[in-house]
Amino acid sequence: MTTPAIAVIGMGPRGVSVVERIAAARPASPLTLHLIDDAPLGSGRVWDPEQTRTLCMNTLAAKVTLFTEPGSSVGAPVTEGPTLYEWIRLLRGEADVPEAAARAWWEHPADATTRDAFLAEARATEAWSHPSRALYGAYLRWCYELALRRLPPAVTVREHRHRAVGLRRAESSGLDLIDLADGTRLPAHATVLTLGWQVPARTPEEKRLHRAATAHDLLWVRPDNPVEQNLDAIRPGEQVLARGLGMGFFDVMALLTLGRGGRFEEAPTRSGLRYLPSGREPRIAVGSRRGYPFLPKSDYRALPPTPRLRHLKEAIARLSPGTAPIDFREVWPDIVRDARDADPAFDPAAWLHPLSGMTGTPEQVTERIAGRLGEDIRAAAAGERDATKAALWEISAARKPVSLLGAQGRYTPESLPALRGFMALGQMVGSGPPLFRSRQLLALIDAGLVTMMGAGARVEADERFTLRAATSTESRSGRVLVDAWMHAFDVRASADPLARCLDGRWRSFAGSGSPETDATTRVLINPDGAPDPRVHLIGIPTHAQMPDTTISPIPGSDPLMLQETDRAARHALAVALGS
Repeated sequence: MTTPAIAVIGMGPRGVSVVERIAAARPASPLTLHLIDDAPLGSGRVWDPEQTRTLCMNTLAAKVTLFTEPGSSVGAPVTEGPTLYEWIRLLRGEADVPEAAARAWWEHPADATTRDAFLAEARATEAWSHPSRALYGAYLRWCYELALRRLPPAVTVREHRHRAVGLRRAESSGLDLIDLADGTRLPAHATVLTLGWQVPARTPEEKRLHRAATAHDLLWVRPDNPVEQNLDAIRPGEQVLARGLGMGFFDVMALLTLGRGGRFEEAPTRSGLRYLPSGREPRIAVGSRRGYPFLPKSDYRALPPTPRLRHLKEAIARLSPGTAPIDFREVWPDIVRDARDADPAFDPAAWLHPLSGMTGTPEQVTERIAGRLGEDIRAAAAGERDATKAALWEISAARKPVSLLGAQGRYTPESLPALRGFMALGQMVGSGPPLFRSRQLLALIDAGLVTMMGAGARVEADERFTLRAATSTESRSGRVLVDAWMHAFDVRASADPLARCLDGRWRSFAGSGSPETDATTRVLINPDGAPDPRVHLIGIPTHAQMPDTTISPIPGSDPLMLQETDRAARHALAVALGS
């Protein structure tokens, strides 16, 4: 008789959490656990502990955990452990940490290699710091090792460092068969897919860019996670065109300057910094749809204040009961009222369209944006003392409750454009870089290495790439185009062979590119509306139905991510073990 098997495909943070939840459930019957990823198991590719230390998290050290807490909405027992910052404190030898964190640490102390590699950064990290992605990856890897230790003796683990490229039914045996890139085929009684961001098949515009790059020996760096984008072929001193002014751009900017040996030093400049070039940097001309960089996070020198959201909470209390459709346009005025409680002069239109009415040469546009960026930097440095930043904090903080209010597709189709506009605004003002990155951008502008092209950016491709923007009266051309952004997940456009193998096994949620899942078990919903018997899907691909799925678990918030990993793990166990 075949031992029941569960396959977990994708071993980044969600995959680790699924293993931890299986361990918490303490299965007593024999079980094989297949853990599958071609990236490092435990961290995934984005958080690889071996990557450059140049790239940092966009989350504060004390604001992320991978452990459940008392009161968590989970079915398997709560198993406490350290937050990232508590783990960092333990790494540097501190003893005054919460008992549950210390207990988990002494159950499995970090190895000497990890301590040696990250001790210097750990010593410099505060609760409100933005750790390197590599350091977070080391924490995730430790969480993974601890979860493996906590699995009961009945569970046998099989690690597979290969990509899953196929998944199909074997109806005669009631199993799924999973094909790996090395030719291995694994039987699974239940499967949990924890797929993260994926690169889709090329769009028509991207096919055009690719053809031009191939025909004229150009370099096009397609949209992707920055750690996956190959920037090595960019030559020192050459003109690089870039699209996108969100976190992807700040990562590319850092990799092409700090990552090439450049340095920033404190100086009496408007950014507070001076850039010392290595001579290996390119020159960057950048534009985007909105044309203005994501705003720097406020530097509170402490954890952020709790947002009030008084008017929004009243609206949620009024609209939450039942399942009736909600027009987001009825919610938006309450969000604006909350912002104006913090700053009576707050004008949302000025932030929705920050470059409205601006035109000029690229040099003129750059200087006007740089002047406003300097104001943003001063406001962020003022922390709670700045009224505008307090208003924008209310806008940013409203995103999660707004998303949860509209979960399961409650917002009306007519109000979705307004919702998307609000979410884009909240992302720009609340999901921007740490303050030091914005200071670095301004220093690079002043060093003549970054030119801001403005809003309405578009690219033409022929013998050279040409970047034009509605804001700028002149264009810029170059051999290199970097698309410093990422596509939203859409399973219909995925280039991933595993995702394509799911055709015929899922239906769209409300016409979106997100597969529908059962809210209680996280199994896929088949095209006929029936729950899939074995395949579970959690995380980023379900974003249209399950809001807040892209957010790392925040301590004290009963994180949705840990709720969904718990539900998927418990149901997968029930399916595999027949209980």
